[in-house]
Amino acid sequence: MRFHTKATILATISSLTLSLGATPAFAASPVAPISTPVAADAVASVHAPRTPQSLVTEIDTAAATPLEAMIEVSSATSAIPHGFNVEQAIAQATAEIGTSRPTGWSQPGECIMSAQRWIRAGGGNWSGGGNPVSNYVTATRIAYDAVQPGDIVQYEYSSDPTAWVTGVHTVLITGVNGDGTFSIIESNNPGGSGLVQAQSNWTPEPPAGFNAAFWRF
Repeated sequence: MRFHTKATILATISSLTLSLGATPAFAASPVAPISTPVAADAVASVHAPRTPQSLVTEIDTAAATPLEAMIEVSSATSAIPHGFNVEQAIAQATAEIGTSRPTGWSQPGECIMSAQRWIRAGGGNWSGGGNPVSNYVTATRIAYDAVQPGDIVQYEYSSDPTAWVTGVHTVLITGVNGDGTFSIIESNNPGGSGLVQAQSNWTPEPPAGFNAAFWRF
């Protein structure tokens, strides 16, 4: 029978202790138990109601302009000049009389798209878009008795001026007659035709539930 010395026994115990306590080289990161509580604010974040997304179809400047301010008629319309060459705009519209173009959303035969084209031909800053009000973010709303050649008439739905509904229409004023009527050029009348035509002795006659807005660029 062999007896081990005290030093030998201590060395053996130390070796076993180091072996059992060592961290393996491939140890995985600690994983939290499944029952670990989740912070209350994290739960609230998961179950918080989401803000619905919406499609933005108008330019940023219109979003910063209250609707009430845009549809307010200017009290100084007689002193507001046009910011473009009216003669060039009317000349472009006149050159298109009798022609037709495709219609549909944002198509060149639509009434408002044609009016945009004519104003821009004269160097006008028609940069708005989106709806029948935000289209005129760079224009001034004027009174009926202040209308001059180069102004735009926009039929809008009285209950919701920003809505695109049947009855919305856009025309370009090309002349003011002595009897209070106007000469105009318009496109897409009747609807779907994309036809550009002129009318003399014209007066605004919006459909029931609509009103005529007058704008100057």
